Amino acid sequence: MGQILLLNENQLEREITKNILSEGLESEEIILAPEEETAMRLLREGDVDLLIADVPRFDLHHCDMMAQARQLSPDTPILVTSVGVRADIAPHVWRLGLQDYLLKPCRPDWLLAAVRALKRDASIASNDREEQRREKYLKLLAEQMRAFCYKKCIDVAKDYLDSLYQDIHNKSVIRFQVLRFAEGLAQLGDPLGTAVQMKLAGIVDQFKLRFEQQVQKYDTFLVLRRMLNVVFTVFDEDGSYQVDSEQRVINYIDRNIKNGISLDQAAEYANMSSYYFSRVFKKITGVNFITYVTDCKIIVAQEMLVNTDMPVSSIAYELSYSEANYFSKAFKRKVGMTPMEYRELYCGGKDCLKT
Repeated sequence: MGQILLLNENQLEREITKNILSEGLESEEIILAPEEETAMRLLREGDVDLLIADVPRFDLHHCDMMAQARQLSPDTPILVTSVGVRADIAPHVWRLGLQDYLLKPCRPDWLLAAVRALKRDASIASNDREEQRREKYLKLLAEQMRAFCYKKCIDVAKDYLDSLYQDIHNKSVIRFQVLRFAEGLAQLGDPLGTAVQMKLAGIVDQFKLRFEQQVQKYDTFLVLRRMLNVVFTVFDEDGSYQVDSEQRVINYIDRNIKNGISLDQAAEYANMSSYYFSRVFKKITGVNFITYVTDCKIIVAQEMLVNTDMPVSSIAYELSYSEANYFSKAFKRKVGMTPMEYRELYCGGKDCLKT
């Protein structure tokens, strides 16, 4: 079911238009907004598929209102109804980037035809755009998988989600797109064998059952990371995949950042002494082991502070810090502010994710 937002200050016109739309478009939910503040709030919440806005006159106030609506929800098509002559109204509609307009009074079948056309065009354009976006990031993901680079795979998944959540505000659309991306990631694991295929398919199936997980960016990221860990476990354990020894060690460290990996553990994995591994690691990365792990942990902490409402103490625990105070001091040394100050700066103290 789609949502059509009807903005009209005239109560009688609102009800008449709602009845026309309800009778002609049975699968659509018609939401009424008697004033612009309500309409802007609903657009900001991101579940509107079409805005029908009655504009009594194209003065500065109403032009600013339409510009704000476009900014709040760039992908939502806007159909304007207005009284006047075509020569006066058309230039304003074009300049504001609105999709269509109807001169009042208009016949019910004209209104229904305009609504159907706008929803169809918007759906086609949106599907094409999102398919291109998805294919672009899946291609980048496949390239990094072939290069056996875990961290860059994680970065591609993050970049895709950031791009998706920045451009789309409709939760249903987000849900559909992240599911399609997860399915695409699962298909990338097809060449790795039946066991991997079954594990990835199982994760996707579980993901499909959790609606809230699919519309919360950080939860979605955790699912994609879990799928990538399945793939990279194969790369790590199957000797037929000729992963460079240095890359294999870096992958192992990156995959265990949150687990409190130590220098001794990493050295044992690399089959080296701790002293020799420390020297080799700094030569490879340009920084010592402790600095590398701490920097990675702080990056993860920044994401969790912005994208979840977890308490700072819980984030410290998730990152294997024994004390929250020690975590806060390490965070401030790296970022220049405490974790709470960072969250307040970027979220205003709220969960930025749940928008």
